[in-house]
Amino acid sequence: MISATGNASRPEPLPAQGGPGSPEAAAPRTDDVRAESSAAWTGLFKELSGTLAAARATFSNFLDLIALETRGAGLALMWMVVWGLVAALCIIAAWLGLMTALGLWAVSLGFSPIATVVAIAVANLVAGAGLIKLCIHLSRALLFPAVRRQVSGQSSVQQPPP
Repeated sequence: MISATGNASRPEPLPAQGGPGSPEAAAPRTDDVRAESSAAWTGLFKELSGTLAAARATFSNFLDLIALETRGAGLALMWMVVWGLVAALCIIAAWLGLMTALGLWAVSLGFSPIATVVAIAVANLVAGAGLIKLCIHLSRALLFPAVRRQVSGQSSVQQPPP
């Protein structure tokens, strides 16, 4: 068939066969619309699925980082306690050595060995009792007195009697 331009081409289908004037050419087929709509939803679901997978992977990596840092912090804390105990033993040994040296010096000055040992023991007991009393005094701040007053509704300012 010869087209309007005068060139020979493939024959155009008749309107009854789905050609340019047919109702099927004017409106797309419902199957095609459904296929396009389905493809759009499939693409959207793929994007959402990919986004959720990326968010999950990010959250999982963040939790892995927290776990690793917590493990490192736990190991550091354990070593701090261990070296703190070793340091405490060293300080105790140094204190005992200092007290022994003080006792030997007192004996060399002519004091009785028994009196020197008793005097050093009493001095250590008095110092220890003073430090315990100081700790008890400082421990009152651990009771959160201002917070307890606030919660109970008491005022920290004393009202003058009327």
